[in-house]
Amino acid sequence: MASSFDDASKGNLFVGNLSWNVDEEWLAREFEGHGEIKSTRIVTDRETGRSRGFGYVEFVNPSDGVKAHKALKETMIDGRTINLDFAGAKKDKPAAGGNQERSNKYGDQLNEPSSTIFCANLAFGATEDDVSNAFSEHAPVTAVRIPTDMNTGQPKGFAYVQFSTTEEATTAFEGMTGASINGRTIRIDYASQKPQNGGGGRGGGRGGGGGGRGRGGFDRGGRGGGGRGRGGSDRGGRGGGRGGSTNRGGFGDFKGKKMTF
Repeated sequence: MASSFDDASKGNLFVGNLSWNVDEEWLAREFEGHGEIKSTRIVTDRETGRSRGFGYVEFVNPSDGVKAHKALKETMIDGRTINLDFAGAKKDKPAAGGNQERSNKYGDQLNEPSSTIFCANLAFGATEDDVSNAFSEHAPVTAVRIPTDMNTGQPKGFAYVQFSTTEEATTAFEGMTGASINGRTIRIDYASQKPQNGGGGRGGGRGGGGGGRGRGGFDRGGRGGGGRGRGGSDRGGRGGGRGGSTNRGGFGDFKGKKMTF
């Protein structure tokens, strides 16, 4: 696919599908014959320190990056064919596909941008490294998680890709919209932030339950909802108070929290 970005960016190359044996010195030796190298970097796992299978080579002169890209694309390092591209390049996408096609069909709304991307329609054979390598072409990935079925251990077909900042996630989102991983077009969205439940809300629910189950009848249930009655816990009592009960008598509080099954 064609790449569209400023010429200055062509001096920085993304090198994927690297053997774990390849370190920064080795990587530099592979590219130094094509121009003066400004820096090389192998991305490593934060916990183990082991290579994650990709890195970056930056040339002093962008024109040397272009030459190296042309000369070394699809060549092998340590027995593996490397995935070589210009770092940060935004690949052209089909006019309608991936997220856009689904949005047009179902009227989906994207979540607010966050530092984590939800990746759906993922090939079941795709690994966390496959996902990381694909997204890392656009921004540095800090973590990838592919949830699995508790019973079978098989992947569920989606993943979460985490970045250091929302800005980096947005860059990767733009670059990966309509893209494919392991031959399958993915659908992506920003992972929504989990709402923070206040203590009063949880307490209110428990207080109501205490009132319904109290052996002493509605009177004890009412006191449980409003304070420290035997029908509810101390936390439940506080939650009940915050819930805005207007009648602290037994029947009033019970009717206000009645649940129909």
